[in-house]
Amino acid sequence: MQHTRLTLALAGALALTGCVSVSQAPLTADASTKLQGRSVVSSKYETPDFAAMTAGKAAFAILGAVAMISEGNALVRDNAVEDPALAIGKDLQARLNAARGMTAIPGSSITSKNDLPSVLASNPGADYVLDVQTLNWSFAYFPTNWTHYRVMYAARVRLIDATSKAVVAEAGCRSVPSDDKDAPTYDQLLADKAALLKSHLAKAAAECADQVARETFKV
Repeated sequence: MQHTRLTLALAGALALTGCVSVSQAPLTADASTKLQGRSVVSSKYETPDFAAMTAGKAAFAILGAVAMISEGNALVRDNAVEDPALAIGKDLQARLNAARGMTAIPGSSITSKNDLPSVLASNPGADYVLDVQTLNWSFAYFPTNWTHYRVMYAARVRLIDATSKAVVAEAGCRSVPSDDKDAPTYDQLLADKAALLKSHLAKAAAECADQVARETFKV
């Protein structure tokens, strides 16, 4: 019964973050050659909803999911937790510069929608747009260990040709720890302005950037 409640709450929390489809489309050799010496801007979205999934709130299913989002957003705000998509974008821009000589152009506008016209309109002035969007970030207790927590993260990365308005590469990445060994308690995760939460998210962001650079961008 408790596992069912967790599943319902998790489904509700994820539904609140919105559905985004992700394709796995590596950069082709021809498209990679065209990147040489071009400019790239990284998109920036409003801070997405964060779900803080605790056992007490999971007992209330969908209403509990709403409470998880509310608590999570407060934790992010009060502890200045940065959206990992920003770090992923910076990391990938640096790798594209090192491998293809691409010039990073700082973004200036918040991208309000993730459709191609909106992304391109919000990020003018560069040959390519590196569109990195967090799809889900959250923490939850383990179903078999209610006092310890895991930090979960998922993102979508697209490289968009601003001239042709085409996605030339796309990938998704996710981090969902399955082992509760050395997993932190709720208090440990949020101690010192959520230092451990920030550390887990930074690790997930670094792993995502590394995966996309290696498998999708081939750099």
